[in-house]
Amino acid sequence: MRRTLSSKNRRALSTVVTSAIIMSSMAVMGVALVGWSNANLLTKQNELESTFSTNINKLNENILVENIWFGTSPSIVNMTLNNVGSIGLNVTEIQIVNSTDTMILYITDGGMTPNGDYSIEETFNWNSGETTDFTIFTERGNIFTYQDVT
Repeated sequence: MRRTLSSKNRRALSTVVTSAIIMSSMAVMGVALVGWSNANLLTKQNELESTFSTNINKLNENILVENIWFGTSPSIVNMTLNNVGSIGLNVTEIQIVNSTDTMILYITDGGMTPNGDYSIEETFNWNSGETTDFTIFTERGNIFTYQDVT
C-alpha cells in the first residue's frame, strides 16, 4: 500500500498555538525590559541624589578666620578658625605663603562641628609688615583664603 500525502495528514502548529507562543515571548521580553529600565533609573536616581547632597553640603560649609597671631623667639604663627556654617566640616590642608617662606600643613585632626573652633600653632618665618596669604582646604573640596599683614 502506498501512502499519499494529503492535507488531512499534515501536522502543523495551529494559528492559536503560534499566537500564544508569540504573545508569551513578547510578555517575557516586556517584563525584562521594564525590569532593566527600572534598575537603570534607580541607579541614575541614586547618583543624582548623591551629587545633589554633596553640592548642598559644600554650599553649607563656611569658615571664619577668628584670629591670626605672629610670635617671635622662635618665629611662629598661631591661627584660630571658626566653623560658621550649618554643618560639620573637616579641614584637610592649610597653606601659608609669604615672600620669606611657604608652608603646607596637612591636617588629620581638623574636624569642626558647627560653631566649633580649630587652632593651630606652627613655626613659620615672617618679617614685620609683610603680607601673608592663608589658604584653607576642606574635605569636601572648598577653598577659603585669607590675607594678613604681620
